[in-house]
Amino acid sequence: MPTTQAKSADNHVALPTALSLPESVYRDGTFVIPLPNNWSASSTSKSGSSFRIEPPNGAPEAQATLAVLALAPVANAVQPLPSEQRKMLGGVAFTDLRRTVIDKMINAGGWVVNDRQREIGGHRVFEVIAQTPANSDTKSDQVWNFYFTEINGRVYSLTTRSASGATEKVAADAERFISTFRPLEPKR
Repeated sequence: MPTTQAKSADNHVALPTALSLPESVYRDGTFVIPLPNNWSASSTSKSGSSFRIEPPNGAPEAQATLAVLALAPVANAVQPLPSEQRKMLGGVAFTDLRRTVIDKMINAGGWVVNDRQREIGGHRVFEVIAQTPANSDTKSDQVWNFYFTEINGRVYSLTTRSASGATEKVAADAERFISTFRPLEPKR
């Protein structure tokens, strides 16, 4: 079996240079997205789509949620200054995106670890990494990765949650998901 070389991503996750083909494709009328291996759709609602992630080697199951967070402002609206635009995604300030994660973590008894701006698969992404402690439900620490990106005039949020032992694999899969994310054009 040939080996693939790996390259280090910004978060020190080794990503294979040759991506594996997805086992399935997710369709819900708004999205047509190849799913990473071991991801399967679990539910769809007005607030978003949820996925089950079955990590290899018997690690605990992980979850992902994809949702439309906001519509980008109309082109003829008042435009922020270029220095402000660098701190925004689709017209939404990074501080507002980070605040939504902080609020979620307060409710879950967790905390924010880090945030950063990145480019993944040609998409500008604001990522917030958070953590919740072990409890009777999860039995181990949970790492949450929140990825925010703007595509076709919409700001999307992809949230993954996994046990700390499966974090690198889930993060690599989430980044593959974002790099192939091409939702259908919004109906006007």
